[in-house]
Amino acid sequence: MGRTTYKTAPKAGLYTRLSVDDGITDRESNSITSQKQMLMQYAQYHSTVPPFGYRKSLEDSHKLILDAETAPIVKRMYELAVQGKGYKAIGNVLKRERIPIPAYWHHVRGERTWTRFKGEGDISNYIWNETTIKWILSHEVYIGSLVAQKQSKLFKVGKNYVKPKDEWVVVKDIFEPIVDLELWERVQEVNGKRRRMCKAKREPSIFSGIAYCPDCGRRISFFPERTNKSNPEKTYFGSCQNYKANGPDGCTPHRIKEQDLYDIVLKDIREWASMALADEQAVLGRVMEQQQLNSTVDYGLIEGKKRTIGKRLEEIDKVISKLYEDYALGRLAGTSIDNLLPKYQREQEELKKQLSALQEQLAEHDSTEQNAGKWISLIRQYSDLKELNSCIINELITKILVGDKRQVNGEKVQSIEIHYRFIGNLTDSGNGETIQ
Repeated sequence: MGRTTYKTAPKAGLYTRLSVDDGITDRESNSITSQKQMLMQYAQYHSTVPPFGYRKSLEDSHKLILDAETAPIVKRMYELAVQGKGYKAIGNVLKRERIPIPAYWHHVRGERTWTRFKGEGDISNYIWNETTIKWILSHEVYIGSLVAQKQSKLFKVGKNYVKPKDEWVVVKDIFEPIVDLELWERVQEVNGKRRRMCKAKREPSIFSGIAYCPDCGRRISFFPERTNKSNPEKTYFGSCQNYKANGPDGCTPHRIKEQDLYDIVLKDIREWASMALADEQAVLGRVMEQQQLNSTVDYGLIEGKKRTIGKRLEEIDKVISKLYEDYALGRLAGTSIDNLLPKYQREQEELKKQLSALQEQLAEHDSTEQNAGKWISLIRQYSDLKELNSCIINELITKILVGDKRQVNGEKVQSIEIHYRFIGNLTDSGNGETIQ
């Protein structure tokens, strides 16, 4: 097995990160014991005020339990985020619904004084700060993990500094999570694709943070075409950010009309959804076939190598057993076994490493089939899809690669490559082509 690492959230204080090797040898036992002791030490909540969504246990103040009143608010915030709503938009929703901010809850419960409290029903009780929302939508505490040792104090200068991430410690599954890991990870993905409002105050494109240039890797940004008398309606186009910033020295335009991209993606989703609804097994076969084509790994060859290594390991076990037997019976001198045994042990160790790597690759293949099943269950719900929105895009798609225009048989064409969640791209040369 490899090294297990966990992402951390951007908030100072009590929470940490831990990276522990899965494979344990005798020589590592003391180190692992020390790490376990450290885990026990940090698997307790020491702050005076519990995170929003939790209360301290009455039996043990170092344990957190779900707060029946505020935990649903946290979960709703995550659901709004995965629908594509930004921090400000989420705050506006909560304000309209008259949901109080964390400072209000802490104050009325006597957990922490809010000096700006103006009484029940005051509008200030419902004005959510974007920084607070960002913290809630990024912290691992909401998947039940406890984090510590993120900061250290420089005593000579009397200041704290943030430690390198590999020195943080995360203790998993300490208390009941408010959101599941899959939802939390999807929100982190959305957080990394936050979009700004354009100058015209238009809602961001549903493809912002999803559409990318396949050549330079920069985002495709969407902007309105200038209106004139012959074209009174604004038309929005997408273009490579690198090209917009640096011209031909940066990249090529990768220009596409937003409506054309919308039509292509909607059509592709509906077609796959209809096929999945009609014959799920056939679509599963097509997805697995395409995954095999996209992969550089020959799983049949891996199975053959695995069998060969397994056979050789059996032979080495027999040889080593025979060496010990001959030595015990006096048929082999001590110097001879000292010369022969290390050679076989080194080969045995190297083959075990190779076998472990092959098993991991085969496990990834099994995971691919499970992911294909997840995707089919997800997309078949959209066979009658009428229109797209940010929620649907983020649920189904991780990225869209917009190719540059090129000439084919005297016509301009443009490739659009859709990468679906769980399975990636489903064709070799792009999911669709729009003739310009």
